[in-house]
Amino acid sequence: MKKLFGLVVVTAVLLSGCGEVQISINKDEGSEKVENTNKKNESEKVDLVNDEMDSEKMTDADKQEAVLQFINEDIKKVAEYEVAAFQSLASVSGVHYTDDPTLYRELTTITIPAYEKALEEAKGIETEIPELEEMKNRIVTATQTFYDALILEKKAIKDQDEGLIEESNAKVDEYYMLVETYHSDMKLLAEKYEVTYELDEQNLDTDSL
Repeated sequence: MKKLFGLVVVTAVLLSGCGEVQISINKDEGSEKVENTNKKNESEKVDLVNDEMDSEKMTDADKQEAVLQFINEDIKKVAEYEVAAFQSLASVSGVHYTDDPTLYRELTTITIPAYEKALEEAKGIETEIPELEEMKNRIVTATQTFYDALILEKKAIKDQDEGLIEESNAKVDEYYMLVETYHSDMKLLAEKYEVTYELDEQNLDTDSL
C-alpha cells in the first residue's frame, strides 16, 4: 500500500501540466491604444469597470484589456497557489517518499491548504465579459476537481483504501482534461481579441520524482 500511495501522488503532479502563461499584444492597428490603456492608473480601471458593466458598451480595446487582466493577473494568482500545492506534494512523493504518515502530514498541513487558496482565488475572479465568465467557470470546475482528488487522497491514506485511490486518480485525469480544454479554448478567445496566448510549459522537475 505504501508504494502504491507514493506512485499515485507522483502521477497527480506529472499530470498537472502547470505552466506560466505569457501574453503579448499583436503589433497591428489598435495595439498602441491598448498599450496606453495598460499604463492607466489602477483606479481608472476600476472606474471603467463600474461605469460599463454591460459588455455591449465596452470597446474592443476594453475587452482586450479585460482578457489581458484575466490571464496575466487573475489566473496568475490561482496558478501561484497551485504551484505551491504541487511542489509540496512533490516533496513527499516519488524518490522523496518515505512513509504514509509523512505524506499525510504534508498533504493536510501544506498541500491541501495551499490548494484551497487556489480554489478560493478562482471562485473570487470577477469578469467583465460573458466569454471570460465561461472561462472562469471552467477554472473553478478544474480546481474543484483537483481539490476533490486531494481530499480523496487524504482519506485513502488515512483509511488505507485502494478504492479511494482509484477514485482520486479518476479525478486527477478529469482535471487534466479540463485544463487542456481550457487552454485550447482560451487561446481561441485570446485570438478573437488579437492577443497572443503563449503557454510556457515549465513542469516540475520530474527527474527528481
